[in-house]
Amino acid sequence: MSATVVLIGAAPMAEGYLRAAERLGLRVGLVETADRAAALRGRYDCVVDTAEVDPALAGRDDGWIRPTDALVRRLRPDGVLASSEIHVLAGAMAQEQHRLPGPGLDAAAVSRDKAQQRFRFAAAGLAQPEHLKVPRLSAATDWASARLPVVVKPLNRAGSDGVERIGSPAEWSDAVRRREAEGQLLVEEYVEGQEYSWEGLVADGRVCFGSLTRKLTTGAPDFVELAHFSGHERVDPGLGRAADALGQAVADAIRMRTGIMFVEFRTRGDDLVIMEVAVRAPGDHCMDAMSIAYGVDLFGEVLNLAVGSAFRPAPELEPRYSGSCFLVADRPGVLESAGETEWAAWPGVVRSGVDARPGTPVGPPRSSADRLGWALLDCPDPAELTRLVHRLRSVRPVLAR
Repeated sequence: MSATVVLIGAAPMAEGYLRAAERLGLRVGLVETADRAAALRGRYDCVVDTAEVDPALAGRDDGWIRPTDALVRRLRPDGVLASSEIHVLAGAMAQEQHRLPGPGLDAAAVSRDKAQQRFRFAAAGLAQPEHLKVPRLSAATDWASARLPVVVKPLNRAGSDGVERIGSPAEWSDAVRRREAEGQLLVEEYVEGQEYSWEGLVADGRVCFGSLTRKLTTGAPDFVELAHFSGHERVDPGLGRAADALGQAVADAIRMRTGIMFVEFRTRGDDLVIMEVAVRAPGDHCMDAMSIAYGVDLFGEVLNLAVGSAFRPAPELEPRYSGSCFLVADRPGVLESAGETEWAAWPGVVRSGVDARPGTPVGPPRSSADRLGWALLDCPDPAELTRLVHRLRSVRPVLAR
């Protein structure tokens, strides 16, 4: 009899789990909004049952807990898997209650609270920015004024949402005016340096697979991610080894048990300075890109860990250099065309999509939600991947006058 897994959330970038489940012969119980669940059930035969999430609560952690609990009690699955950050706590609660593999409630809670992450990293002696958690932004005025530039972060959002670099007293005053009502925030020292992420699979607390990704962002003030270069340890083996060691140290610090996690960090001299950790798959099509780079379906491997199977390393293959790149507007306007009929057919672009429809008001991105389109890339060498990213970055969407 095939194993059953409850998948919490299945946004487009998480559909790789459903494709992998079909290939592996798994039965899937899906926790989603009614419309999304109906659409996916019509496309994937592996979906055998669903539990509906109230759309009004879908942006809250607690909106996913009760439907997940109901579906897990009904199906008695072999595993539960949270696909995105908003699903992590619901998944960990179900895993803990039913003694199923997962990151653990401790790691899940840390994943959802950046201030708690800072506490854990400090206790473990890991390099991280100086920081201050405040009940309202104005409470950090004296601390921040002595350290400008600083970065302001919400405690539990993702995708660069609400992350802002503040470089001058005037900018600080403006931020306090705009953000005083947000409540608790984290204010951090700004760390110069190249941004990376380390992605890893963990089984019973030990890293069994690690990958290094180099990032390209918009920079200050919002740091929206524009491109990812997967398998970067092949280009910089020394940094790859240091990132693997950091990944295990972070897993130890947050008491990560089993599943997928990623750590975002910047380099400062010889230090890898941690920005944040999450105990779920990275977004931005990084799972697809890494699967290409290593010749292994990482969605399938995460599913295997969720149902208690061991990670199976991929055979050594000719290396590929893969990544993802995002199209953004360089000025405010109304979108006429993203030009995808041209760039989607370029050599090296293996899959692509447009997230903003014609007629949508657009502008320079403040968060990941403001990006217009994306491309998944596959190249034979790192230089070709870099050239393709630069070429895609030069595309300018057509905006109405």
